[in-house]
Amino acid sequence: MKQDSLDEVLQSNDLDVMHLNDDHKDIFNYINRLQKIAEQPNDFEYAIIILERLTSFFVEHVIKEELLLQKYLPAQLVRDHALLHQDELAQLDNSLALLKKQLTSDTIHTVVERLKREFTYHICRSDRKIMLELIKHQKSKKHYH
Repeated sequence: MKQDSLDEVLQSNDLDVMHLNDDHKDIFNYINRLQKIAEQPNDFEYAIIILERLTSFFVEHVIKEELLLQKYLPAQLVRDHALLHQDELAQLDNSLALLKKQLTSDTIHTVVERLKREFTYHICRSDRKIMLELIKHQKSKKHYH
């Protein structure tokens, strides 16, 4: 993942924005833990637990992020971003159902690759654009004060 590119964008003093960036890193930590479990056949059942925790964490993250976006950004931009979140929650649910049905190394690897691809796209492209808009709003707000 190109987390550095998002870190560069977030040279902001806004703690809410920085916490969101930390959340993004934590999402990938969960995915990396899943990847490690795929290599340990005796621990496959932990993949389900980790994916359930990732889903819960992601729901909390989505709530924080969307509340922050609603404060500063145009409603349509927030709605579009919320649709992306809904798609990702559906993907997490589908991944969980798949693992519960077929808990193998190959299935865990498949889930990991899908989640990496989805969240890399989301965080490095979509969230990067959103964060740029938030920072632009902050700068214009400071400029007027």
